[in-house]
Amino acid sequence: MKTVRLAAIAVVVASATGCATQGQDLKPVAASELTTPVFRPWKTENPTLKIANEKPLQFAPNATAADKLFAVLGMPSFAQIGPGGVRNAYLQQASPDQVKQAISATARPSAGYNNDGSMIAFNAIGGGVGAAGLALTVLGDNGFDPRTKMGFMFCFEKKSETSTLEQAGVRCASKLNDVVNATLQPTVRVQKLEFAQVRDGFVKTPTGSKLGEIFIGTKGGYLVDGYAPVDRGGYPAHLVAIPFYSEVGSGVGKMIGANLGEVNAADFAAALREHLPNDMAFYLPDGTNPAAAY
Repeated sequence: MKTVRLAAIAVVVASATGCATQGQDLKPVAASELTTPVFRPWKTENPTLKIANEKPLQFAPNATAADKLFAVLGMPSFAQIGPGGVRNAYLQQASPDQVKQAISATARPSAGYNNDGSMIAFNAIGGGVGAAGLALTVLGDNGFDPRTKMGFMFCFEKKSETSTLEQAGVRCASKLNDVVNATLQPTVRVQKLEFAQVRDGFVKTPTGSKLGEIFIGTKGGYLVDGYAPVDRGGYPAHLVAIPFYSEVGSGVGKMIGANLGEVNAADFAAALREHLPNDMAFYLPDGTNPAAAY
């Protein structure tokens, strides 16, 4: 529910500040305004990001980039549980057994065995729980599904290069800032909120340069000890997940200048991917077709 409230407040604040930009020429923002946001993760003892990555994850051969990142966060794919089947509180409140069930169709610990020594197999749900039962008893209501409403930028920071979680968070935020600055050419608006930054700038797309809008969470997200997935080396890592998604303006928000975005998630992701370091990944929500780079 925290993220629901943050997103709602963001819309209100953006609407208020948008009126001031309506009808004005958008000019490049000074470099001094494009500094690294301060990342403040939730103080959650055992989030699903930590549970899912206690060992290096081995992904199913048919897992998509979005499927992999959902599994890294401890969430099921859409093929397993449809949109609305995961509530936001799940990311902070799910048990280890619930996370294991949720990702069983996409990922398994690299050791390949359950605690009782039996093989773990990729399957539709795992543990003999049907899809409807899992959605109802494990993942809760459909008020705010983070797979469709909230994207994330991920960093798999090597522990050999970042001695503390805090250092990993700072480093990840800095790299995210570099990626966004390189993608928005130029940045023409920065809204600094209590819990986020919203940046607007021009993005290269297949049909020319268009105005894009990106949300960077500064309060929220996750920072945990764990391991990088097997296909990224399986090394001991500090895992960072920073709220991150694109916006397309429409309706009243676009009319009053609150939401300026014209770039869809797929085109935004393609532009961001060109500047993405090898130890980072992200997904931008877009209904049941998230745009992901892994």
